[in-house]
Amino acid sequence: MKLNYPSYVRKVRRKLAPLFYRSVCFFADVFGFWRYPADKDTELFTKRILDRVYRHYKITRPIIKAEKGSGLESYFRGKRQQTYQPLLPEDFRNEACTTLSAVGDLMPVNGTENSVGKFYAKIGGLVFNTDISIANLELALSDGECVNEGVYDKVATLEQFNALTSHNGKRYTVFCTANNHIFDCGMEGFNTTHDHLKVQRFHFTGTNPTPDTRGKCLILSSNGVKFGLPAVTLRVNKSLPKGKDYLVNIILFHRFQGKVDLSLLEEQIYYCQSKACDFIIVSLHWGMEFEFFPRQDQVDIAHHLIEYGADAIISHHAHNIQPYEIYQTHRDPYRKAPIFYGLGNLSSKWPKPQFSLSLIVNFSVAKGQVNNTPKTLVSSVNVTPVLQMDYVNEKERYLQIEELKDLIKTDKGETSSQFIKEAGQYADLIIGRNWRS
Repeated sequence: MKLNYPSYVRKVRRKLAPLFYRSVCFFADVFGFWRYPADKDTELFTKRILDRVYRHYKITRPIIKAEKGSGLESYFRGKRQQTYQPLLPEDFRNEACTTLSAVGDLMPVNGTENSVGKFYAKIGGLVFNTDISIANLELALSDGECVNEGVYDKVATLEQFNALTSHNGKRYTVFCTANNHIFDCGMEGFNTTHDHLKVQRFHFTGTNPTPDTRGKCLILSSNGVKFGLPAVTLRVNKSLPKGKDYLVNIILFHRFQGKVDLSLLEEQIYYCQSKACDFIIVSLHWGMEFEFFPRQDQVDIAHHLIEYGADAIISHHAHNIQPYEIYQTHRDPYRKAPIFYGLGNLSSKWPKPQFSLSLIVNFSVAKGQVNNTPKTLVSSVNVTPVLQMDYVNEKERYLQIEELKDLIKTDKGETSSQFIKEAGQYADLIIGRNWRS
Protein backbone atom coordinates (compact mmCIF):
# COMPACT_ATOMS: atom_id res chain seq x y z
CA MET A 1 0.00 0.00 0.00
CA LYS A 2 1.40 3.39 -1.03
CA LEU A 3 1.20 6.11 1.63
CA ASN A 4 0.07 9.58 0.61
CA TYR A 5 1.92 12.03 2.84
CA PRO A 6 0.60 15.57 3.41
CA SER A 7 2.27 18.23 1.26
CA TYR A 8 4.15 19.79 4.19
CA VAL A 9 5.63 16.38 5.08
CA ARG A 10 6.81 15.91 1.49
CA LYS A 11 8.43 19.37 1.56
CA VAL A 12 10.28 18.56 4.77
CA ARG A 13 11.46 15.23 3.34
CA ARG A 14 12.75 16.97 0.20
CA LYS A 15 14.72 19.47 2.29
CA LEU A 16 16.15 16.87 4.68
CA ALA A 17 17.06 14.27 2.04
CA PRO A 18 20.17 16.10 0.71
CA LEU A 19 21.44 16.59 4.28
CA PHE A 20 20.88 12.90 5.03
CA TYR A 21 22.68 11.84 1.85
CA ARG A 22 25.64 14.14 2.57
CA SER A 23 25.88 12.91 6.16
CA VAL A 24 25.93 9.23 5.18
CA CYS A 25 28.48 9.88 2.42
CA PHE A 26 30.66 11.82 4.88
CA PHE A 27 30.72 8.91 7.33
CA ALA A 28 31.39 6.52 4.43
CA ASP A 29 34.45 8.61 3.54
CA VAL A 30 35.66 8.79 7.14
CA PHE A 31 35.33 5.08 7.87
CA GLY A 32 35.99 3.86 4.32
CA PHE A 33 33.20 1.28 4.22
CA TRP A 34 32.33 2.11 0.58
CA ARG A 35 35.91 2.43 -0.61
CA TYR A 36 35.66 -0.96 -2.31
CA PRO A 37 32.76 -2.21 -4.46
CA ALA A 38 29.83 -3.73 -2.56
CA ASP A 39 28.51 -7.20 -3.34
CA LYS A 40 25.21 -5.93 -4.63
CA ASP A 41 23.68 -4.43 -7.73
CA THR A 42 22.01 -1.21 -6.62
CA GLU A 43 20.20 -0.89 -9.94
CA LEU A 44 17.97 -3.75 -8.75
CA PHE A 45 17.15 -2.31 -5.32
CA THR A 46 16.58 1.41 -5.89
CA LYS A 47 13.62 1.48 -3.45
CA ARG A 48 15.85 0.59 -0.50
CA ILE A 49 17.07 3.81 1.09
CA LEU A 50 20.63 2.62 1.83
CA ASP A 51 21.06 1.33 -1.71
CA ARG A 52 19.82 4.67 -3.06
CA VAL A 53 22.40 6.48 -0.91
CA TYR A 54 25.11 4.06 -2.06
CA ARG A 55 24.20 4.74 -5.68
CA HIS A 56 24.36 8.50 -4.98
CA TYR A 57 27.76 7.94 -3.35
CA LYS A 58 29.08 6.17 -6.45
CA ILE A 59 27.88 8.95 -8.73
CA THR A 60 29.56 11.65 -6.65
CA ARG A 61 32.60 9.55 -5.67
CA PRO A 62 33.21 6.86 -8.29
CA ILE A 63 34.70 3.60 -7.05
CA ILE A 64 38.30 3.62 -8.27
CA LYS A 65 39.37 0.41 -6.54
CA ALA A 66 38.79 -3.16 -7.65
CA GLU A 67 37.06 -5.74 -5.45
CA LYS A 68 38.92 -6.14 -2.19
CA GLY A 69 41.40 -8.99 -2.36
CA SER A 70 40.83 -9.64 -6.08
CA GLY A 71 44.24 -8.43 -7.24
CA LEU A 72 42.64 -7.02 -10.40
CA GLU A 73 44.42 -3.66 -10.18
CA SER A 74 47.85 -5.28 -10.42
CA TYR A 75 46.53 -7.82 -12.94
CA PHE A 76 45.54 -5.09 -15.40
CA ARG A 77 48.70 -3.07 -14.79
CA GLY A 78 50.63 -6.13 -15.92
CA LYS A 79 48.57 -6.38 -19.11
CA ARG A 80 49.18 -2.83 -20.38
CA GLN A 81 52.32 -3.49 -22.40
CA GLN A 82 50.75 -6.34 -24.40
CA THR A 83 49.13 -3.86 -26.78
CA TYR A 84 52.54 -2.64 -27.89
CA GLN A 85 53.95 -6.11 -28.54
CA PRO A 86 53.62 -7.97 -31.89
CA LEU A 87 50.23 -9.68 -32.07
CA LEU A 88 50.73 -11.76 -35.23
CA PRO A 89 53.02 -14.82 -35.46
CA GLU A 90 56.28 -14.18 -37.32
CA ASP A 91 55.39 -16.66 -40.06
CA PHE A 92 51.87 -15.30 -40.64
CA ARG A 93 51.05 -14.83 -44.36
CA ASN A 94 48.52 -12.01 -44.71
CA GLU A 95 45.81 -12.37 -47.37
CA ALA A 96 43.17 -9.83 -46.28
CA CYS A 97 42.75 -7.14 -43.63
CA THR A 98 39.79 -5.33 -42.08
CA THR A 99 39.92 -2.28 -39.81
CA LEU A 100 37.38 -1.76 -37.04
CA SER A 101 36.45 0.92 -34.52
CA ALA A 102 34.25 0.71 -31.44
CA VAL A 103 32.83 3.25 -28.99
CA GLY A 104 30.66 2.99 -25.89
CA ASP A 105 27.23 4.43 -25.09
CA LEU A 106 25.50 6.90 -27.40
CA MET A 107 23.01 8.82 -25.23
CA PRO A 108 20.63 11.60 -26.27
CA VAL A 109 22.08 14.51 -24.27
CA ASN A 110 20.74 18.07 -24.33
CA GLY A 111 22.80 19.87 -26.93
CA THR A 112 23.36 16.94 -29.28
CA GLU A 113 20.50 18.19 -31.44
CA ASN A 114 22.67 21.25 -32.17
CA SER A 115 25.82 19.21 -32.75
CA VAL A 116 25.37 17.92 -36.31
CA GLY A 117 28.71 18.35 -38.05
CA LYS A 118 30.38 19.33 -34.75
CA PHE A 119 30.11 16.29 -32.50
CA TYR A 120 32.68 14.20 -34.42
CA ALA A 121 34.58 17.08 -36.05
CA LYS A 122 37.78 16.44 -34.06
CA ILE A 123 37.75 12.61 -33.94
CA GLY A 124 35.69 11.56 -36.97
CA GLY A 125 38.65 9.81 -38.58
CA LEU A 126 39.15 7.52 -35.58
CA VAL A 127 35.53 6.38 -35.72
CA PHE A 128 34.47 6.46 -39.36
CA ASN A 129 37.65 5.92 -41.40
CA THR A 130 37.44 2.19 -40.78
CA ASP A 131 35.79 -0.69 -42.60
CA ILE A 132 33.44 -1.46 -39.70
CA SER A 133 32.40 0.89 -36.86
CA ILE A 134 30.44 -0.30 -33.81
CA ALA A 135 28.55 1.64 -31.10
CA ASN A 136 26.06 0.92 -28.33
CA LEU A 137 22.77 2.67 -29.11
CA GLU A 138 21.76 3.74 -25.59
CA LEU A 139 18.46 5.31 -26.63
CA ALA A 140 15.00 4.69 -28.00
CA LEU A 141 13.08 6.49 -30.73
CA SER A 142 9.35 7.15 -30.37
CA ASP A 143 6.56 8.32 -32.63
CA GLY A 144 5.26 10.51 -29.81
CA GLU A 145 3.30 8.04 -27.69
CA CYS A 146 6.11 7.48 -25.21
CA VAL A 147 5.96 9.57 -22.06
CA ASN A 148 9.34 10.27 -20.49
CA GLU A 149 9.05 8.92 -16.97
CA GLY A 150 12.41 9.96 -15.53
CA VAL A 151 16.10 9.20 -15.57
CA TYR A 152 15.62 5.68 -16.91
CA ASP A 153 14.11 6.90 -20.17
CA LYS A 154 16.49 7.90 -22.95
CA VAL A 155 14.10 8.99 -25.69
CA ALA A 156 15.92 10.63 -28.59
CA THR A 157 14.71 13.07 -31.21
CA LEU A 158 15.67 12.44 -34.83
CA GLU A 159 17.99 15.45 -34.68
CA GLN A 160 19.83 13.92 -31.72
CA PHE A 161 19.91 10.52 -33.41
CA ASN A 162 21.40 11.99 -36.58
CA ALA A 163 24.06 13.95 -34.69
CA LEU A 164 25.13 10.87 -32.74
CA THR A 165 25.11 8.31 -35.54
CA SER A 166 26.72 10.01 -38.54
CA HIS A 167 29.21 12.66 -39.61
CA ASN A 168 29.74 14.32 -43.00
CA GLY A 169 28.08 11.51 -44.93
CA LYS A 170 29.75 8.72 -42.94
CA ARG A 171 27.99 6.69 -40.29
CA TYR A 172 28.27 3.70 -37.99
CA THR A 173 28.11 0.24 -39.50
CA VAL A 174 26.65 -1.68 -36.53
CA PHE A 175 24.65 -0.73 -33.45
CA CYS A 176 24.42 -2.89 -30.38
CA THR A 177 20.74 -2.62 -29.45
CA ALA A 178 20.93 -5.09 -26.55
CA ASN A 179 20.97 -2.67 -23.63
CA ASN A 180 18.77 -1.78 -20.67
CA HIS A 181 17.23 1.28 -22.41
CA ILE A 182 16.02 -0.31 -25.64
CA PHE A 183 12.59 -1.02 -24.10
CA ASP A 184 12.15 2.27 -22.21
CA CYS A 185 9.22 3.18 -24.47
CA GLY A 186 7.72 -0.30 -24.50
CA MET A 187 6.68 -2.02 -27.73
CA GLU A 188 5.97 1.29 -29.46
CA GLY A 189 9.48 2.58 -28.91
CA PHE A 190 11.04 -0.80 -29.66
CA ASN A 191 9.21 -1.02 -32.99
CA THR A 192 9.81 2.64 -33.89
CA THR A 193 13.54 2.31 -33.20
CA HIS A 194 13.93 -0.85 -35.26
CA ASP A 195 11.76 0.44 -38.09
CA HIS A 196 14.00 3.51 -38.34
CA LEU A 197 17.17 1.42 -38.28
CA LYS A 198 15.83 -0.77 -41.07
CA VAL A 199 14.68 2.15 -43.21
CA GLN A 200 18.09 3.83 -42.79
CA ARG A 201 19.79 0.46 -43.47
CA PHE A 202 21.76 0.36 -40.24
CA HIS A 203 22.91 -3.04 -39.04
CA PHE A 204 21.98 -3.94 -35.47
CA THR A 205 22.63 -6.85 -33.12
CA GLY A 206 21.29 -8.03 -29.77
CA THR A 207 17.54 -7.61 -30.36
CA ASN A 208 15.10 -9.84 -32.23
CA PRO A 209 11.98 -8.27 -33.74
CA THR A 210 10.85 -11.81 -34.67
CA PRO A 211 11.22 -14.98 -32.54
CA ASP A 212 13.00 -16.98 -35.25
CA THR A 213 16.17 -14.86 -34.87
CA ARG A 214 16.72 -15.60 -31.16
CA GLY A 215 19.92 -17.54 -30.66
CA LYS A 216 21.25 -16.17 -33.95
CA CYS A 217 23.07 -12.89 -34.54
CA LEU A 218 24.25 -10.41 -37.13
CA ILE A 219 26.76 -11.70 -39.67
CA LEU A 220 28.48 -9.40 -42.14
CA SER A 221 31.54 -9.47 -44.38
CA SER A 222 34.21 -6.87 -45.09
CA ASN A 223 37.28 -7.18 -47.30
CA GLY A 224 36.89 -10.93 -47.52
CA VAL A 225 36.57 -11.41 -43.74
CA LYS A 226 33.30 -12.82 -42.38
CA PHE A 227 32.32 -11.45 -38.96
CA GLY A 228 29.81 -12.76 -36.43
CA LEU A 229 28.51 -10.25 -33.85
CA PRO A 230 26.63 -11.75 -30.88
CA ALA A 231 25.30 -9.29 -28.27
CA VAL A 232 23.51 -9.41 -24.91
CA THR A 233 22.48 -7.06 -22.10
CA LEU A 234 22.28 -7.56 -18.35
CA ARG A 235 18.62 -6.43 -18.23
CA VAL A 236 15.98 -4.06 -19.59
CA ASN A 237 14.42 -1.32 -17.46
CA LYS A 238 10.83 -2.26 -18.23
CA SER A 239 9.45 -5.79 -18.34
CA LEU A 240 9.08 -7.40 -21.74
CA PRO A 241 5.53 -8.42 -22.74
CA LYS A 242 4.46 -11.89 -21.72
CA GLY A 243 5.48 -14.42 -24.33
CA LYS A 244 7.96 -12.02 -25.97
CA ASP A 245 11.14 -12.69 -24.03
CA TYR A 246 12.84 -13.22 -27.38
CA LEU A 247 12.79 -9.47 -28.15
CA VAL A 248 16.02 -8.67 -26.28
CA ASN A 249 19.00 -10.95 -25.59
CA ILE A 250 19.28 -10.90 -21.78
CA ILE A 251 21.69 -12.68 -19.44
CA LEU A 252 21.40 -11.99 -15.71
CA PHE A 253 25.10 -11.37 -15.12
CA HIS A 254 25.04 -9.63 -11.73
CA ARG A 255 22.52 -11.25 -9.41
CA PHE A 256 25.30 -12.51 -7.09
CA GLN A 257 23.48 -15.82 -6.84
CA GLY A 258 25.91 -18.40 -8.14
CA LYS A 259 26.83 -19.50 -11.63
CA VAL A 260 25.62 -17.37 -14.55
CA ASP A 261 23.75 -19.13 -17.36
CA LEU A 262 25.69 -18.26 -20.52
CA SER A 263 23.83 -20.64 -22.83
CA LEU A 264 22.29 -17.82 -24.92
CA LEU A 265 25.72 -16.39 -25.75
CA GLU A 266 27.17 -19.84 -26.34
CA GLU A 267 24.31 -20.55 -28.73
CA GLN A 268 25.08 -17.36 -30.67
CA ILE A 269 28.79 -18.19 -30.84
CA TYR A 270 27.96 -21.67 -32.10
CA TYR A 271 25.66 -20.12 -34.71
CA CYS A 272 28.57 -17.98 -35.96
CA GLN A 273 30.79 -21.03 -36.15
CA SER A 274 28.13 -22.97 -38.07
CA LYS A 275 28.03 -20.11 -40.60
CA ALA A 276 31.83 -20.33 -41.06
CA CYS A 277 32.55 -16.90 -39.59
CA ASP A 278 36.24 -15.98 -39.63
CA PHE A 279 36.08 -13.73 -36.57
CA ILE A 280 33.54 -13.40 -33.73
CA ILE A 281 33.09 -10.11 -31.81
CA VAL A 282 30.87 -10.29 -28.71
CA SER A 283 29.19 -7.10 -27.40
CA LEU A 284 28.32 -7.13 -23.69
CA HIS A 285 26.18 -4.51 -21.95
CA TRP A 286 27.13 -5.34 -18.38
CA GLY A 287 29.13 -4.34 -15.31
CA MET A 288 28.47 -2.29 -12.19
CA GLU A 289 27.69 1.37 -12.82
CA PHE A 290 30.19 4.02 -11.67
CA GLU A 291 32.97 1.50 -10.94
CA PHE A 292 36.33 1.75 -12.70
CA PHE A 293 37.15 -1.97 -12.55
CA PRO A 294 35.17 -5.01 -13.67
CA ARG A 295 34.26 -7.65 -11.11
CA GLN A 296 36.27 -10.85 -10.91
CA ASP A 297 33.32 -12.87 -12.22
CA GLN A 298 33.26 -10.65 -15.32
CA VAL A 299 36.90 -11.41 -16.01
CA ASP A 300 36.21 -15.12 -15.58
CA ILE A 301 33.19 -14.97 -17.90
CA ALA A 302 35.10 -13.00 -20.53
CA HIS A 303 37.92 -15.56 -20.52
CA HIS A 304 35.37 -18.38 -20.79
CA LEU A 305 33.69 -16.77 -23.80
CA ILE A 306 37.03 -16.34 -25.54
CA GLU A 307 37.92 -19.98 -24.94
CA TYR A 308 34.43 -20.96 -26.15
CA GLY A 309 35.04 -19.28 -29.51
CA ALA A 310 34.80 -15.48 -29.26
CA ASP A 311 37.77 -13.59 -30.73
CA ALA A 312 37.15 -10.15 -29.19
CA ILE A 313 34.84 -8.65 -26.55
CA ILE A 314 33.51 -5.08 -26.46
CA SER A 315 31.74 -3.90 -23.29
CA HIS A 316 29.71 -0.91 -22.07
CA HIS A 317 27.16 0.16 -19.42
CA ALA A 318 29.36 1.18 -16.44
CA HIS A 319 29.24 4.87 -17.58
CA ASN A 320 32.99 5.23 -17.08
CA ILE A 321 36.03 3.61 -18.63
CA GLN A 322 37.40 0.28 -17.43
CA PRO A 323 40.64 -1.58 -18.29
CA TYR A 324 41.30 -3.81 -21.25
CA GLU A 325 43.60 -6.74 -21.87
CA ILE A 326 45.03 -8.79 -24.72
CA TYR A 327 44.17 -12.33 -23.63
CA GLN A 328 46.38 -15.21 -24.79
CA THR A 329 43.99 -18.07 -25.53
CA HIS A 330 44.57 -21.68 -24.51
CA ARG A 331 42.55 -23.01 -27.44
CA ASP A 332 44.97 -21.54 -29.97
CA PRO A 333 48.59 -20.60 -29.20
CA TYR A 334 48.56 -18.06 -32.05
CA ARG A 335 45.37 -16.28 -30.97
CA LYS A 336 45.49 -13.12 -28.85
CA ALA A 337 42.03 -11.77 -28.07
CA PRO A 338 41.34 -8.14 -27.03
CA ILE A 339 38.85 -7.78 -24.18
CA PHE A 340 37.57 -4.25 -23.54
CA TYR A 341 35.74 -4.28 -20.21
CA GLY A 342 34.23 -0.80 -20.47
CA LEU A 343 34.42 1.90 -23.14
CA GLY A 344 32.43 4.51 -21.18
CA ASN A 345 29.95 7.09 -22.52
CA LEU A 346 30.85 8.65 -25.84
CA SER A 347 27.99 11.06 -25.13
CA SER A 348 27.21 11.62 -21.48
CA LYS A 349 24.38 13.36 -19.64
CA TRP A 350 26.58 13.82 -16.53
CA PRO A 351 28.98 16.80 -16.98
CA LYS A 352 31.69 15.30 -14.78
CA PRO A 353 35.15 14.21 -15.97
CA GLN A 354 34.72 10.56 -14.99
CA PHE A 355 31.52 10.29 -17.03
CA SER A 356 32.59 12.49 -19.96
CA LEU A 357 35.75 10.41 -20.51
CA SER A 358 35.51 7.46 -22.89
CA LEU A 359 37.66 5.23 -25.09
CA ILE A 360 37.69 4.87 -28.87
CA VAL A 361 39.06 1.48 -29.83
CA ASN A 362 40.70 0.79 -33.18
CA PHE A 363 41.86 -2.67 -34.12
CA SER A 364 42.76 -4.56 -37.27
CA VAL A 365 41.93 -8.13 -38.17
CA ALA A 366 44.13 -10.04 -40.62
CA LYS A 367 43.07 -13.14 -42.53
CA GLY A 368 45.82 -15.43 -43.76
CA GLN A 369 47.78 -18.57 -42.95
CA VAL A 370 50.23 -19.86 -40.35
CA ASN A 371 52.10 -23.01 -41.39
CA ASN A 372 49.52 -23.54 -44.15
CA THR A 373 46.68 -23.38 -41.60
CA PRO A 374 43.99 -20.71 -42.20
CA LYS A 375 43.83 -18.14 -39.38
CA THR A 376 42.06 -14.84 -38.81
CA LEU A 377 43.83 -12.93 -36.05
CA VAL A 378 44.05 -9.49 -34.46
CA SER A 379 47.01 -7.68 -36.00
CA SER A 380 46.94 -4.36 -34.09
CA VAL A 381 45.09 -2.61 -31.25
CA ASN A 382 44.98 1.10 -30.41
CA VAL A 383 43.00 2.75 -27.61
CA THR A 384 42.40 6.52 -27.60
CA PRO A 385 40.92 8.34 -24.58
CA VAL A 386 38.54 11.13 -25.61
CA LEU A 387 36.50 13.69 -23.70
CA GLN A 388 33.06 15.19 -24.32
CA MET A 389 33.36 18.97 -24.27
CA ASP A 390 30.43 21.34 -23.80
CA TYR A 391 30.49 24.59 -25.78
CA VAL A 392 28.15 27.56 -26.28
CA ASN A 393 28.30 29.77 -29.35
CA GLU A 394 26.25 32.87 -30.16
CA LYS A 395 23.12 30.80 -30.81
CA GLU A 396 23.15 27.52 -28.88
CA ARG A 397 24.86 24.88 -26.80
CA TYR A 398 26.63 22.07 -28.64
CA LEU A 399 28.81 19.08 -27.77
CA GLN A 400 32.09 17.95 -29.28
CA ILE A 401 34.30 14.91 -28.70
CA GLU A 402 38.04 15.65 -28.58
CA GLU A 403 41.18 13.61 -27.97
CA LEU A 404 42.27 13.92 -24.38
CA LYS A 405 45.95 14.28 -25.30
CA ASP A 406 45.08 17.35 -27.40
CA LEU A 407 43.10 18.87 -24.54
CA ILE A 408 45.46 18.06 -21.70
CA LYS A 409 47.91 20.83 -22.56
CA THR A 410 47.64 24.37 -23.86
CA ASP A 411 50.10 25.78 -26.38
CA LYS A 412 52.36 26.66 -23.44
CA GLY A 413 52.22 23.12 -22.09
CA GLU A 414 50.14 24.05 -19.06
CA THR A 415 47.17 22.08 -17.80
CA SER A 416 44.05 23.49 -19.42
CA SER A 417 41.49 23.04 -16.67
CA GLN A 418 40.66 21.01 -13.59
CA PHE A 419 37.99 19.16 -15.58
CA ILE A 420 40.53 18.02 -18.18
CA LYS A 421 43.19 17.35 -15.55
CA GLU A 422 40.89 15.02 -13.61
CA ALA A 423 39.93 13.17 -16.79
CA GLY A 424 43.62 12.63 -17.48
CA GLN A 425 44.14 11.21 -14.00
CA TYR A 426 41.34 8.69 -14.54
CA ALA A 427 42.84 7.69 -17.89
CA ASP A 428 46.26 7.21 -16.27
CA LEU A 429 44.71 5.03 -13.57
CA ILE A 430 42.91 2.72 -15.96
CA ILE A 431 45.03 2.48 -19.13
CA GLY A 432 48.41 3.88 -18.04
CA ARG A 433 50.20 6.96 -19.35
CA ASN A 434 51.27 5.89 -22.86
CA TRP A 435 48.32 7.76 -24.37
CA ARG A 436 49.97 11.05 -23.39
CA SER A 437 52.91 10.59 -25.76
